[in-house]
Amino acid sequence: MFKKIAAFLLCFVFLFTVNVYAKSENISARYAVAIDKATGTVLYDNNMNDRASMASTTKIMTCLIACEKLNFDDTVTITSDMLNKAEGSLIYLKAGDNITVGDLIKGALLASGNDAANALAVAVSGSIGDFVSLMNEYAEEFNLKNTHFETPSGLDSGEHYSTAYDMAILTSHALDNELFSTVCSMQSAEIIINSQPQTIYNHNKLLYKTEDCIGVKTGYTEKSGRCLVSAFNYKKSTIIIVTLNAYDDWNDHQKILDFSKKRYRVYSKAVEIPIDVVGGVSDSLLCRAEYDIAYINSIETEACFYPIIYAPVIKGSKVGKLKIYSNNKLIGTVDIIAPESVTVWQTTK
Repeated sequence: MFKKIAAFLLCFVFLFTVNVYAKSENISARYAVAIDKATGTVLYDNNMNDRASMASTTKIMTCLIACEKLNFDDTVTITSDMLNKAEGSLIYLKAGDNITVGDLIKGALLASGNDAANALAVAVSGSIGDFVSLMNEYAEEFNLKNTHFETPSGLDSGEHYSTAYDMAILTSHALDNELFSTVCSMQSAEIIINSQPQTIYNHNKLLYKTEDCIGVKTGYTEKSGRCLVSAFNYKKSTIIIVTLNAYDDWNDHQKILDFSKKRYRVYSKAVEIPIDVVGGVSDSLLCRAEYDIAYINSIETEACFYPIIYAPVIKGSKVGKLKIYSNNKLIGTVDIIAPESVTVWQTTK
């Protein structure tokens, strides 16, 4: 039986106050926020609760719903209703085209295709209007108090708005979806329309410039200005950054990321875990798990391993997992490793 050693919880309750960074003249964004995904702690704030247009970052909601409601491999036949008012950034779908749901999601998230977003909306709900109603139901469920959707694409509309903070919370939910998280981190992808392959590229330059960037979505309209939602891995924590109406968003995100990292405590540890060995020259083995993490408020670890292992044991073999939690959310796992070999015990005559 797989044994969870609950008693092995190492709880480091280093509670401290996080100083929220106020408006900075070095940031071009009119609205901005950074949050820690696991705890929701605000790491940076510049007018984060002011309503604004959010352009194609809207597609975060559209694609999250599609990931949850549709089968990634199902084929969608494009209709004229899907292409109604689809302008601006496109993947150039035509009525009668056949394309999979997965490729529509890639087209919406990477190439920011407004036609792809509309197609997903109709595929989910039967009409764009009904899909917009569903988007607003999701917004209410996620407690996005200052958000209202009117389009699945993010093209400007009178009552289509959100806030930097609401978009960060939405992104936190979206990144919990494995399909969404995988697609939004792609630098490029091949999509197939009517059996014809084509390569599309992610508009998010941070994916090419910053190794730890994991997406998420760009946006621009004349009304909204440049909008950008990004997420970064930082020592097993995830930092989500949103800027709306920013003329220098790439540099804004790097500056906010550098500042946000200073809000964390960094902790490194090597844990030793004794595990019984059956049939070996040794009766037990002191195994190890090492981790280097950044966290807000507190961390907990839980060692999960079989109560016994059988000889022979090979040096470097994985014998379990150490799970790392922040705010009761799993933020990472590391392997528990056998530091040395244990040979089989043999009798001699």
